[in-house]
Amino acid sequence: MKLFCILVLTLALVPSAPSRLHAQNNQHKKINPAFRQEDMLNTIKRLEDDMRIAILKGDTGWWSAYLSDEYTQTEADGNVKNKAQTVEALRSKYLIYDTLNFSDRAVRTFNGDTVLVTGKMTVEGTDQGKSMNGEFQFTRVWVKQGLEWKLASFQMTRTAP
Repeated sequence: MKLFCILVLTLALVPSAPSRLHAQNNQHKKINPAFRQEDMLNTIKRLEDDMRIAILKGDTGWWSAYLSDEYTQTEADGNVKNKAQTVEALRSKYLIYDTLNFSDRAVRTFNGDTVLVTGKMTVEGTDQGKSMNGEFQFTRVWVKQGLEWKLASFQMTRTAP
């Protein structure tokens, strides 16, 4: 009889133990949404800073790695380029950035997989020997594709020569 009671108690406890263990594991997997958003914003800010350095150094490898295959760039004169055209322009010896500074950047998240960056940039350099110095307002759209962030769109408007 004593053995029977131990067996019944053991069977009664065994099914609930995994359920409790599963519930505890799920509690540890929950991530504070504010932390996740902060981490996402920091990642995009780092990518933005890396992009600036890549432009100044002429590092076209960065662009190949971080531009979405569907990337579009609308330039200040209204010309639109895709990823291949953008990488080729940056690879050419005709596009030279001497200075590129960002200011007034605002970073906003949407649905956990899209980030919008707006701000101002000051540019000094030449494109095919012509000055492209000036101040611009810009908008960039970053999207999460799988586990990686990719730059999907860039648009700039000249605000001052």
